[in-house]
Amino acid sequence: MKSAATWLAGIVSVAILLLGVRAFLDPVAASVGFGLPMQTDAETTFVRVYGARNALLGAVGLAFVTLGMIRSLALLFTLATVLPLLDAVVIVSRIGLGHELVRHTAILLVLALVSVALWRLNGRVPGIDR
Repeated sequence: MKSAATWLAGIVSVAILLLGVRAFLDPVAASVGFGLPMQTDAETTFVRVYGARNALLGAVGLAFVTLGMIRSLALLFTLATVLPLLDAVVIVSRIGLGHELVRHTAILLVLALVSVALWRLNGRVPGIDR
């Protein structure tokens, strides 16, 4: 039986995977969701890169959940917490501070919470439990 943390990691992994697929299927709309709206497919190359990154992370997360690799899953989620920060830097460098950052802040919080829950499930939270 999987724990609540593992189920949550699976759900978040599916969401990340779907964000990646959406970036390939509708990159103009995905660019709006990212916070840097584009008007044509030709402008959305970065959205496809973002989509590839998310699709891979989501697929790896699902593989780790399926295989019961909790420590690897916890490490993946922990390392992924830097991505919304980097995404926010891209947005701020292009349009400045604004409401577009709310989404990336929410993603950062979800990734951090799932990371802590997974490390606790694993029996140790790096930097907290010694």
